[in-house]
Amino acid sequence: MQKIIFLFFWFASISVNSQEIVLTGTITDKEGLGIQNASIILLDSNNDSVDYAFTDVKGNYSLSYQKGNLSSLKLEVSCLGYSKTYKLIGVLSQVQNFVLERKVETLREVVVEANQKIKKEQDTTTIKTASFTNKTEQTLEDVLKKLPGIEVQQDGSIKAHGVAIDKLLIEGEDMFNKNYKLLTKNLDANVLDAVQIIDDYEDNPVLKKLNNSDKVALNLKLKKGKKNIWFGNVTLGAGIVSENRWKESLNLGLIRKEIKLFYLADYNNLGEKATDLVSSNVIENDIFGEDRLEYSAKSLFTINSNEIGLFSKTQSVFNNAFLNSLSFTKKIKKNLSLRGSAYLTNDIQNQNSFAETNYNFGSNPISFTENSFYNRRSSLASTELELKYYPNDKNYITNLFLFKEHPTHTNNNLLFNSNQINQSSKNDNYTFYNHFNHTLQLDRNKVLNNYIYFGYDKMEENTKIVSPLLNSFLEVNSGDAIHQKSNNSLFYIGEKTKLIAQFGNFDITNSLQFEYSKEIFANQFTITEQRFSNYENNLNFNKIKLDFDNALRYNFSKKINFTASLIVKNTNFNTTIGNKNFWIVNPTISLNIKKTGFGNFAVSYSENNDLPEINQLTSNFQLIDYRSFFKGTNFQNPIKNSVSQFTYSIYQDQKRFSVNTGLIYMKSKTILNTISTITNDFNFSSSLLTPGGDNFNFNFSVVNYLRKLKLASKIETIQNWNSTPISVNSDVFLILKNYSNTIKYTATTYFKKGINLDGGFAYHFNKSEFDSSTNENNTKDIFLNLNVDISKVLLAECKNASYFVNSQNYTFSNLVLNYNPEQSRFSYRLVFNNMFNEDKFTFVTLNNFTFYQSSVDLVPRYLLGTVKYRF
Repeated sequence: MQKIIFLFFWFASISVNSQEIVLTGTITDKEGLGIQNASIILLDSNNDSVDYAFTDVKGNYSLSYQKGNLSSLKLEVSCLGYSKTYKLIGVLSQVQNFVLERKVETLREVVVEANQKIKKEQDTTTIKTASFTNKTEQTLEDVLKKLPGIEVQQDGSIKAHGVAIDKLLIEGEDMFNKNYKLLTKNLDANVLDAVQIIDDYEDNPVLKKLNNSDKVALNLKLKKGKKNIWFGNVTLGAGIVSENRWKESLNLGLIRKEIKLFYLADYNNLGEKATDLVSSNVIENDIFGEDRLEYSAKSLFTINSNEIGLFSKTQSVFNNAFLNSLSFTKKIKKNLSLRGSAYLTNDIQNQNSFAETNYNFGSNPISFTENSFYNRRSSLASTELELKYYPNDKNYITNLFLFKEHPTHTNNNLLFNSNQINQSSKNDNYTFYNHFNHTLQLDRNKVLNNYIYFGYDKMEENTKIVSPLLNSFLEVNSGDAIHQKSNNSLFYIGEKTKLIAQFGNFDITNSLQFEYSKEIFANQFTITEQRFSNYENNLNFNKIKLDFDNALRYNFSKKINFTASLIVKNTNFNTTIGNKNFWIVNPTISLNIKKTGFGNFAVSYSENNDLPEINQLTSNFQLIDYRSFFKGTNFQNPIKNSVSQFTYSIYQDQKRFSVNTGLIYMKSKTILNTISTITNDFNFSSSLLTPGGDNFNFNFSVVNYLRKLKLASKIETIQNWNSTPISVNSDVFLILKNYSNTIKYTATTYFKKGINLDGGFAYHFNKSEFDSSTNENNTKDIFLNLNVDISKVLLAECKNASYFVNSQNYTFSNLVLNYNPEQSRFSYRLVFNNMFNEDKFTFVTLNNFTFYQSSVDLVPRYLLGTVKYRF
């Protein structure tokens, strides 16, 4: 049945858009001279844009469109300094010429108004948000999810034209840096006028002259009434005749030429986590641009919350979240600006779950159950300050400073089979990073970038465990508490000098990097003040690294280039267990074809050789959770793998059509593998350098808009094959093979009035083979969201989702009523969550030798009422 549905929508989209028409012509003045950069827009009977083009130096243009069910077309031609004109043409027209008359006017101010839903000018695509929304959207993220060319991932990160965005700008200013989720999940959707996708984005004005960036950014355009005045909103919400729920928030903004400011605050117990909105460390190595290197300390002990990634946070996470953030940019001088951000977040999470695990080892299976009661309090305070100085057109200087304090306190009471176990952990994490960049233009085609960076990250953990099983294993009294204190501190400092040059069709980069780091990874293991040295480690790690990065790109044309790079690394280890020196060579080659009428193509091959991290080098076992011990290795060779990749994409935003596909093959030549010994009560794992396996990943997605049906549909599939050697309760390594396949179909209607729907289905299949046994598992889910215009001021949303997991079915239905009185600053909202009151969810995972089944509590039914005041 699913295949029939798949084929039906696929052939329907092809048949409607089966005939392509090419329209050409010439735009001239009365003297017969061609007019360059004249704009030609092709509109349908609803005045929606079908295609557009600009004339070349001779005044020639070319358009292409699908005939489909178009009945009439309108061709508009305009150019600065000439009178605008248009023609009504037939759908089969192939040649249309225009003669423009000169228009002379004296203008004090020019205001350009664009009624197009989507407009493209060079590398910038502007999308008017009102054409894709229905006034039920509450936040910026709700709007972005509905715009063509933009994808919002499950974790809140954003892709535009298939690329993870580099920055999210507001009226051209970067205010949140990598923490843009603070804005997307909190900014009121009502303030937005348009979103711009900027391809080939470069923030550095000196590097921008070389025009070799592949980055993508989003720029938010606010409504005219939101500029030069204070604006924002206040939301108050509380549970009505149901379990106590609340939602309070405040947005405050000021957008002026000399200063831009946003204050965001939120307090709710609806499941979203505030600490997840602040980014962790950032690692960026840009061959032809600036780098950013932030390293982080390692946590030793883990207490699992047993969250479900399948659902939204509001369905399965019990969390009280608090957020307080202030971000601003200030023009100190014409060429000097300051960006600042301060965040304070807090989460209090409570999760209950029950899990059953079976390890199938032929005649000796192992089974156990876990009944868990989990509580975690997590806070995060963070500050960022960035200075940008542009003294002249040849120099650009930036300095970015970041500080974070992240304490967490976790408690977990559980029943392991019939044994009562208590575990608690107090973690204190302190971090600061500093990045200094100076970019100097040496001459017309040479730029020198000096990057100086340093950082310090410290993780202190105090863990307490009361477990009769551990005490029996360690031969101590059953009621004694086990204390494990661990400390991982990392300090590093480095400098990287990069020369970027252009010679004809060649782009060349040569860089030299020096880095020194000092890291400590230590733990103490005590019971009633008695030390157990066999479960302690004290590893000091001094590392000196010298890197030579060289890259060459040959540009056959503006659309085709070939890039080759070679990274040579020399790393010297000085540890408490010995000294080692390694030379590592990592080559990469790629062929890129982009911005053609057929889309963008890329083929690449790279070798990635690396060294293990400090926590993988410990010589003694350490306790990493209440029933697992882990020991590192004394490795002799680097970790090696190679990656071959092919990608293809095409994004025609105006037609709302896109294709994105990729194939990745990774061959792991050597890996840090684990040898595991599993008993009824404990797991023991140790690292070992072994040959690796293979991994294939294939993804494909196509988005198509059926103009006649006002329907946008998306078909996508993700498939993965991998094999890897593993050793469990044996000295022999056996090959584990896994295959997974996901197929999704979604459809959204865009009717101006009445009922609109957003629905689809997904099928997930997993299969594993290990030691002559095969396991399979599949799940299905289907969703249907209805948006109903009851009246001009009353809108209803009905959100329905059903999950079919093995023999269990789960259905969630949420009802939302939105009342937006005309000419009023107030709006009202009722949210009826989980109307069928599903209280538990059980999911099963089957892989290699493990059967894992977990049941978690779900957020019970509630009715939330909110009132929002906009000013």
